[in-house]
Amino acid sequence: MMKLYLVLCLIIIGPWVSSADPDMLELQRDLVEQKQRIEVLEKEWRHHNNPAVTSVLTELLTKRNADGYDTIAFSATLGVPFDSSGHNNPIPFDAVKTNEGNGYSPTTGVFIAPRNGIYMLFASVTVNGDDGVHAQLQKNGLTQCACVSTHYASGSCMVIIPLDVGDKVWVKEVYGTHVRAEHLTTFNGMLVI
Repeated sequence: MMKLYLVLCLIIIGPWVSSADPDMLELQRDLVEQKQRIEVLEKEWRHHNNPAVTSVLTELLTKRNADGYDTIAFSATLGVPFDSSGHNNPIPFDAVKTNEGNGYSPTTGVFIAPRNGIYMLFASVTVNGDDGVHAQLQKNGLTQCACVSTHYASGSCMVIIPLDVGDKVWVKEVYGTHVRAEHLTTFNGMLVI
């Protein structure tokens, strides 16, 4: 908006300015200098208004979309506490925040890769009370990483692995029964390349 104002000022004032009038030339130079300062401030504002992670992710997603790739990313939390009746069950992260590419199912807690690529996957599990919970991030039934949580603490793990179309990934509860909700237990993933 400010740029438009400055351009209009130059268009309106410009014809009346005589090249022989040094005061008017000085005002025009000041106006151009102010315009440049405003542009620098706008760039700084945009830079500081976004956290570093958001900036990097936005850049990656923009590049990926420009290269013709589909955006694939999911983020889900446990909306209600998980009290399993048996062990080795997938944790159904039911509160979905993001599901670009529709690969994640909140009903089953399983992410099915919609395309081949290298994926970054992250799981965080928090135990409720003095119990302990051991969870594993699984790919087609094989453990990729594991985390342990005891006495109200959180455990987490992250992997960067290749997935083929149709590969299934989930977080499996190995032992323990009282997994906390309230955004303290999460499952996230995204296609990196």
